[in-house]
Amino acid sequence: MGLTRDIDDDLLAAISAGGFHPVTLVFVDWPDDPVRVHSGSGTISWGGHDWIGLHEMNAGTVTLPDEAASLAMVEGTATAGGDPDLIDEILGDAEAARGRTVQVWFGATTERAGTVLIGDPMLCFTGGIGTVSDEDTADGDIDMVRLVSLQITSGPSQRSRAATHHSWDDQRRTDPDDTAGRWVSGAIGNLVASLPKW
Repeated sequence: MGLTRDIDDDLLAAISAGGFHPVTLVFVDWPDDPVRVHSGSGTISWGGHDWIGLHEMNAGTVTLPDEAASLAMVEGTATAGGDPDLIDEILGDAEAARGRTVQVWFGATTERAGTVLIGDPMLCFTGGIGTVSDEDTADGDIDMVRLVSLQITSGPSQRSRAATHHSWDDQRRTDPDDTAGRWVSGAIGNLVASLPKW
């Protein structure tokens, strides 16, 4: 099974030619204050918004969940560093942020560490925010950097599973005169048994 995505003609031409300058744009629907950042420096204007470079912060990484052809939830992370007061504010909104949208685009700029895009970036991930956490980490020999990490999820939560069960006995309790229920119950059992194992 192949996955297909729409890609801008100019972006495709730049990738096909080789030697392009990649950039990743990340949108996080944070409560009351949406976040738009990119993996480079400076400010990129795209889609009617300004996207701030992660290099303007102390640290920043994005690890996307792997693509999967199943219904299981997969996880990645987005990490950014910054002012401890700002991180405290982010953590204060963590509960309200759970489940909010995260989107990631892949694009290319006209020059290394540039801020001018070639065509429109390609949407490569849409998911949600899971847990939010923070940590202090060493930056060099002396300085400490405070980081905030978002769990990025795609697919249904492990806790969202549900099942129904209807037996011949259930049918007899609700409709004692129904004799077709046993045939339906048997047909459902055969259908479930014939489904492929994932």
